[in-house]
Amino acid sequence: MTAARIAEFLDQHRDQLSRFILRKLGSEEMSADILQEAYLRLSRHGAPERIENPRAFVYRVIGNLVIDYQRLSANRLTQDIDEVSLHAIAAPAPGPELRYEHQQRLQAMQQAMAELPDDCRLAFYWNRVEGLGHAEVAARLNISESMVAKHLARAMRHCRDRLKGY
Repeated sequence: MTAARIAEFLDQHRDQLSRFILRKLGSEEMSADILQEAYLRLSRHGAPERIENPRAFVYRVIGNLVIDYQRLSANRLTQDIDEVSLHAIAAPAPGPELRYEHQQRLQAMQQAMAELPDDCRLAFYWNRVEGLGHAEVAARLNISESMVAKHLARAMRHCRDRLKGY
């Protein structure tokens, strides 16, 4: 069977082959994937004189692909997990050393922020933590947007310098 004859055979019998796969797996999506994989495998076979019954040969190849898929699926989770359930699974808690490092870094950040002038600290907090834009921060502080940008640059420089060791 040449690649052209294989493609022709699969096209002629696509509906029958799809129903065969659908009965085995219950998935139309997997049916299309398996048909494509069957085409690839059959086109690589390359021994036209050895295949006496092409229909049986194609069904055998597809049957083997279905079995392969079922084996792979057996190793996966047996249930689909919805998004809420997935996020309900607790993440592993950090160890004591990592918690200590985080605590030290947080304290250093709080100290660095406390050293900033009020407008500078508020501009940084509202922009970086609460996500306000420059215009909103400027309106809250009753300053220009360019002054907000200067406050943010100053706060970031200050925090970077203070947190170099972390």
